[in-house]
Formats: sequence, structure tokens, C-alpha cells
Amino acid sequence: MNSQLACVTMLTDFGLSDETVACCKGVLLSKGLNLPIIDISHEVPPFDIISGGWILAGALPFMPLGAHLAVVDPGVGTERKIVILHVQRGDFLVGPDNGLLMEAARRLGGIKRAWSVCMERSGFKKISSTFHARDIMAPVVGDLGLGIPPSTLGEEIEEKALIDYPLAEPKQENGKITGSVAYIDAYGTVRTNILWRSLKGNVKNLKISSSWLFSIPVGRTFADVAKGDLVILEDSWGYVSIAINQGRASDLLGSKPGDPISVEFTM
Repeated sequence: MNSQLACVTMLTDFGLSDETVACCKGVLLSKGLNLPIIDISHEVPPFDIISGGWILAGALPFMPLGAHLAVVDPGVGTERKIVILHVQRGDFLVGPDNGLLMEAARRLGGIKRAWSVCMERSGFKKISSTFHARDIMAPVVGDLGLGIPPSTLGEEIEEKALIDYPLAEPKQENGKITGSVAYIDAYGTVRTNILWRSLKGNVKNLKISSSWLFSIPVGRTFADVAKGDLVILEDSWGYVSIAINQGRASDLLGSKPGDPISVEFTM
């Protein structure tokens, strides 16, 4: 079932200033894994499941078939589950059961099967209560990469038992689409979970209401407006985003992941 896996990927909120990421990679290689390890990001804002889940979902469709380790885990050491998700494309996603994996699983075709990892099967005699990524999740990903069936690593669970991604699907009514801020990127661009195609074209301006009401022009790229001006455009993944040409829209709008945001059509 796993013979076609071509890579392992990692996404965490660990940062790169200490040994934590290296420990996880060392565990993977110590398993005898002979697959490239791709770092998606280790700079997810600490404890930010929304941003981590959105980054993961944006990256995985561009990765080859793989076993994907994602760790943003404010509940580490508690009774929260660690899960393996087998998705329709064929990948395995491993991480905490807190919604982090779910948006990515959807973009890979949805979940085929899921397992709750049995802690005692990690292969470690001692498990740290604060570093499950090293002691449980990385060994599980290594085993999957070596072709070990997930049924030997955990108990199968139903998809409905999993915690969903924290952002609700956008809703449309009365000429308005209401969604959420999903991520603030390094440039301060406000990325939302509202699909660009849901705007249905032919819109000259959009009103964005968060804590303020803005009427913002629609552009194809940042330079379609003057330096310092706001613009709404389709981001590289097909979602509505709000930017400032050579500035930070998030600072002006005061936006953060999870904030509600609505788009009103004006012709």
C-alpha cells in the first residue's frame, strides 16, 4: 500500500533555533528511511492551528505522494489523540487530532481511512509528555515510509470522530459571502478561505467588512494599484486575498487568523 511513497514532509511550529526539528529528522533517518525529507515550514506561529492547517493544505497538493508529519500541538501530553489519515490520493497524514490535518486531507481528495495511534507502539521505551513529535509521531511516519501498515500502528476510527479544521466553510446570502481570515503571510497579505470563483466575475469593487468597512478595488496583481494602496486579488491557490502594494494589509485591517470577514458585491 505504501510502495509508491516518494517523500516525507514536515510542518511544525517549533522554529529553527533549537534541536527539536533535528531530533525528529534524526528519528526518521534512524528508522532506515530512504526518502527525501521536505520542510514545508517550521515557522508556523506558535499554537496557531488555523495558520498551520492552511499552510499544510496549500503545500501538500504540490508534493509527491508521501507521508506527511504536521505538528502544531498545544494539547501535547493530554488525552488528545494522535492520528493517521489515509487520503484518497494515497498519502498518509500524521499529527494531533485537533483539526490541523483536515483541510489538507480535503484538498487531497478526502479521507479514506483513519487510525488513532497506540502510544505503546511507537517503539520508544520512554515517551516524553511534551515531545510526542519526536517520540510517537516521527516513528510512526518512519514506519509508514518503510511500508508498515497503519493497522499495526493504531486502532481504526471513523472520520466523524475526528476534530475538524477550526474554520467553517464560507456562507453566501443576500449578495454577501462571509468567511474567515485563514492566514497572514510574511508580506502582511490577508489570505481568506473564500474561493475566488465564488465571486463569479464582473466585480469592479468589493466591500470588505471586518472591524472596519473598506471598499477596495479588484486587481490581477499587486502593482495594479499605486504603492501603498489596498487591492483584492486571487491568491496563488484560488482564494480571495487582501494586500497592499508594497505594504502590510494586515496592519491596516488589524486582521488575524480566525477573524470573520465578509465580501459584498458592488457593480
